Amino acid sequence: MAAKAGLTLLAVGLLGLAAPVTRAAPPAPTLDLTYRSAIERALAKNFQIQVETYNPKIAKARTTSEEGTFDPVVGLSYTYDENRRDLRALTPTFDDGIPDSTDTGRFAASSGTEADATISGLTPWGLNYSAGLAVTRNTDSTSPIDERYDSGVGVSITQPLLRGFGTDVNLAQVRIARTNQTISAWSLRQRVMDVITDVIRIYNDLYFSIENLAVERRSLDLARQTLRDNQRRADIGVMSPLDVVQAQTDVADREGRVLIAERALADNENFLKQLVTDEVTRLLATQVRIAAPPFDLNARIDETADLRRAFDLRPDYQQSLLDIQKRNITVVFARNQTLPQLDLVASLGLNGLDTSLGGSASEVTTPSQFSATVGGVFSLPVPNRTAQGNFQVAQLEVARQLVALKQLEQTITVEVDNAAGRIHTTRKLIDSSRAARTFAERTLEAAQSRLGAGTATTFEVLQFQRDLATAETTEVRALTEYQKALAEYARLTGTTLERNRIRLD
Repeated sequence: MAAKAGLTLLAVGLLGLAAPVTRAAPPAPTLDLTYRSAIERALAKNFQIQVETYNPKIAKARTTSEEGTFDPVVGLSYTYDENRRDLRALTPTFDDGIPDSTDTGRFAASSGTEADATISGLTPWGLNYSAGLAVTRNTDSTSPIDERYDSGVGVSITQPLLRGFGTDVNLAQVRIARTNQTISAWSLRQRVMDVITDVIRIYNDLYFSIENLAVERRSLDLARQTLRDNQRRADIGVMSPLDVVQAQTDVADREGRVLIAERALADNENFLKQLVTDEVTRLLATQVRIAAPPFDLNARIDETADLRRAFDLRPDYQQSLLDIQKRNITVVFARNQTLPQLDLVASLGLNGLDTSLGGSASEVTTPSQFSATVGGVFSLPVPNRTAQGNFQVAQLEVARQLVALKQLEQTITVEVDNAAGRIHTTRKLIDSSRAARTFAERTLEAAQSRLGAGTATTFEVLQFQRDLATAETTEVRALTEYQKALAEYARLTGTTLERNRIRLD
């Protein structure tokens, strides 16, 4: 028996070793957030902000690209050529038969090398320039001078005098690129402000969902307690079955409201996680716990001063001003393109020719040979409709943008006033909802006492329970709407970063 027992234990042990090892799943990560930490996490991890941060960098790179138009271009070249020709085609001095392979007199050979170095470019006032030096070596077996060197240095310029003249024209694209760089910085500021406002809004919505779920669950508990009390009273014959059915109906209705509140809580939790994390695979598994928002019921706003500041701080307004600036640059450029083309062209070259490289170079340094040109080039399309049309388009676009700017100013004025009004209204709603909730509590207490004494109906008690739940929900909603109104007012006045003590570098 002992041997059998030992075998049995061994078999069990082996089965245990063969069985797969089940590891406990890692606990779901938890985010413990406060109002401030939620904003800070969004600034560090929000994908919208991360995407937007690339735009200023791209705009800066494009500015560098436009500035590169004026970079000088250095060119270096070296070529070698060799030619070999049969002279019989020119002078019949050779026998009809195939000449001896050592007879080289029947061939003419020449070769040459050329080395060049140039530098060319465009200046901001429109001057095209090119300067360089070249050295050429040539050999020719048929020439009395079998080797010669040709050296030269030269410069040429083309300077527009009308169309294409001046920094206003030639720096137009650079200035537009720099303006776009500033616009991209304002766009980043707008994105950060929008994300912060969204975080505050969703944070308060989540807090409301948590409190609303608690209210609905308390309301469900009250309904269930009323159902149990009615069932006991019906069992002893002091209450009709109709009261029990009414209580059952109300319980079923409130169970549905709890389910809806739970779904709203889960949705808002996901929305907040999406704003404050860069998780993808573990996003849905992450749990969120939040502290109550810091309800500042004594916030003071100065609508007149904040409206003035909105025109300085709102990114959309500043972007509109910069867009007008860009279009004015285009107007200047388009006006210049309506002018005739009149260019001054000039060139100067110094040459040296000798049988040695040194001799050729010395002749260049003490010029005895030179070439020079100077002249002008004129052209004008008649009647030049393309340039005139582009100029009119540029002018009309500036005029249109000025009208749009006035419209935006009007919109900002209305938005700021409405946002201030919502703050005042929601602040008053907090006081009225608190009073309503207090009265609803007292009314329900009185109704429950009367129901126990038989002087109130189940329908009345259930209605007062619903009234209390509504009043509690309304109070929490008033608090969160007040917080959201403050955040929206800050966004519309452009003061979101300042109010949240955030500085963009």
